[in-house]
Amino acid sequence: MKIYFTSPIRGIDQIEDHVRAIYEVIKKLNYVHVDNVIARLDQGRSFYDKLDKGGKITHSSYFDETIDRIKMADINVFECSVPSLGVGFQIEKSIDYNKPTIVLYLKGNIPHFLAGTQNDKLFLREYTKENLAQVVSDVIEDAKHSADKRFNFFISPSLLSYLEEESKKFDMTKSAFIRRLILEHKKKGK
Repeated sequence: MKIYFTSPIRGIDQIEDHVRAIYEVIKKLNYVHVDNVIARLDQGRSFYDKLDKGGKITHSSYFDETIDRIKMADINVFECSVPSLGVGFQIEKSIDYNKPTIVLYLKGNIPHFLAGTQNDKLFLREYTKENLAQVVSDVIEDAKHSADKRFNFFISPSLLSYLEEESKKFDMTKSAFIRRLILEHKKKGK
């Protein structure tokens, strides 16, 4: 299983050890990291200096690579004890792509805005230095159960044409359109 894990890079002195520990826990659980936040931490300020020197092309490349990794991962994990617009944007993208999205934060540093989000794919978890490994392990197990399952089915050509037209009207994939219909039907049934 592939996991994308990141955190803010700047201003995280008080949690850097925790970020490194989370990365190692994910690795020890035999998940595949699709990104290396530790390399960026080790580069420190020089990471941003390289981006700035490269200009718009380098920034665009970094953005595209990050989005590709979020899409590629089976589960996306974010350490959010320190506020970051960039990480917040990545969380939003992860949710938009319907990925199981884990938000971890050190006790006493709750990301208040995210705490109000209602989404079955979002897992917000508090941790301490003492329980970090167990929290990470448990929440990944929870998130695995929310991952989308693939199935195929047959429909007539006329239904397929209708599905293609309607999904284009709403600027969504055919799968997302069908998922939305099922969820709406499910809500009506309650």
